[in-house]
Amino acid sequence: MLRDKFREFARDTSSIGQERVDGVNGMADELIDSGHSENATVAEWKDGLNEAWADLLELMDTRTQMLAASFELHRFYHESRETLGRVLDKQQQLPEEVGRDLNSVETLSRMHTTYQHDIQALSSQVKQVEEDAARLRAAYAGEKAEDIQRHEDTVVEAWNALLAASNSRKQLLSDTVEKFRFYNLVRDLMLWMDDVNRQIDAQEKPRCGEWGELGLGEGGVTRRLNNPCSGIL
Repeated sequence: MLRDKFREFARDTSSIGQERVDGVNGMADELIDSGHSENATVAEWKDGLNEAWADLLELMDTRTQMLAASFELHRFYHESRETLGRVLDKQQQLPEEVGRDLNSVETLSRMHTTYQHDIQALSSQVKQVEEDAARLRAAYAGEKAEDIQRHEDTVVEAWNALLAASNSRKQLLSDTVEKFRFYNLVRDLMLWMDDVNRQIDAQEKPRCGEWGELGLGEGGVTRRLNNPCSGIL
């Protein structure tokens, strides 16, 4: 990797160069201290050498920072694409089936709970993309900053869409479970009432002579109530 190669180059150059510069500085100091006739020239050359060395160190440091920034930017692009791919993949894994009975819906509901736990693992990756984007936007300007923003927005929008779809399916499954539970209660109650009706129908019917009489009507005529043996009240 270019960044690592230059980092190693800069480290070696700094080490070797500093040793050589120190050697030349030492020699220059000895000449100056000995009262050499070209003291002024030696001192001038010494200062020029040290300035050039400082410039070279600064150049290497700037280059190192540029490569590090470039590496961070490319890593951001890579990780944002990877995160987006995982989010879209989870979106495609979201089924539409809701089940045809209570047992199947409850099974799908348990599966969806596991699914929701799985996608929560993506939340930290999305958050990392947001944090990296904020940091990089502070280091760049213009089109580059806008491009960073677009990458972040694409990931966040896909993530929010996934959460919305997941929550919607959770609610749908919950409603469907309640619906089938209600249907089952109604069915059980209807079956119970049918059974009661059958029990009533199976009981022995009262005989005609056992129907009671209710008081005397006008003229002392006895009236019979609801007697299945007679159509006369």
